[in-house]
Amino acid sequence: MKLLRIMCLFLCVTLLLCGCAPASDPADDPSDSTGSSESTGTTESTGTTESTGAAKPDVLNKETPKSLKVLAIGGSFSQDALQYVYQIAEDAGVEEIVLANLFSGGATLDAHWDFAQADEPTYDYYKNTEGNWPSPKKIRLSEALVDEQWDYITMQQNSGSSGKSDTFGALSNLIDYVRERNTTAQLVWHMTWAYQADCTHSEFPLYESNQQKMYDMIVDCVHECILTEPRFSFVIPAGTAIQNARTSFIGDTLTRDGFHLNKQIGRYIAGMVWYAALTQSSIDDISFNPAKLAITDDMIKVAKEAAINAVANPYEVTQSAFTESAK
Repeated sequence: MKLLRIMCLFLCVTLLLCGCAPASDPADDPSDSTGSSESTGTTESTGTTESTGAAKPDVLNKETPKSLKVLAIGGSFSQDALQYVYQIAEDAGVEEIVLANLFSGGATLDAHWDFAQADEPTYDYYKNTEGNWPSPKKIRLSEALVDEQWDYITMQQNSGSSGKSDTFGALSNLIDYVRERNTTAQLVWHMTWAYQADCTHSEFPLYESNQQKMYDMIVDCVHECILTEPRFSFVIPAGTAIQNARTSFIGDTLTRDGFHLNKQIGRYIAGMVWYAALTQSSIDDISFNPAKLAITDDMIKVAKEAAINAVANPYEVTQSAFTESAK
């Protein structure tokens, strides 16, 4: 009888312990797709990668801004890129648009810094407030920085030096100068494009006259000199958008002289990626076409695809799905 009581007591204790054991936490179950996990720089199912200075395609759904005011400290490459941004933004529904290009042909970062220190009216100032680019006036950098309540101020390196990290020494000083005079605008880096494969530009041999090598070196410079500079808000990956489009049926035909973008589809692609990167809003419904005889509907599809893929993957080439034109 005593033995029976002991056995019953043992059984009760066992049942009690089992009933108090903690239930497993669903978050600990690796098979639970709703559980959260520490970010490792990639997402599991969206196909996007960690943001490195530009928007992901799944965030190109911000509302169209009411205003877009951009000042570019640049030259001919910013001139190419800005050519159609006004019309693209207008088509998207932006109500107030002010674009300006501080133009100094072939200017390096060192040259821009020299101009800043001299504080002389060195630049040709192209300002677009109504959809056209009127004749420029001469202006100082210091004047342009306060000419408008800029949303964005962009900078770039001379195209031939864009992949040479040892040419970026003046960048920090130039940023200091801009920030002392304008504390509100976001600073943005314009990543320029590699030359056409058959380009005869005098600086192409710095990259062994190899387009892919030039593109890779431009990307390396962005990683080394721009993404390490916290005062830049993000990068406009124009160089990647152009490289993406080169994998389409359009091919390596986007320049007019081997390095400047042509006035049709080349500049249109650059304008698309500028608008997408600056606003992070959709470009799907934009219908503006600057040259309907030269730019087909298929080309517009390539331009949008190239821009979206560039903001998704700013520092690697994405193969186009449009390898053949429907014609």
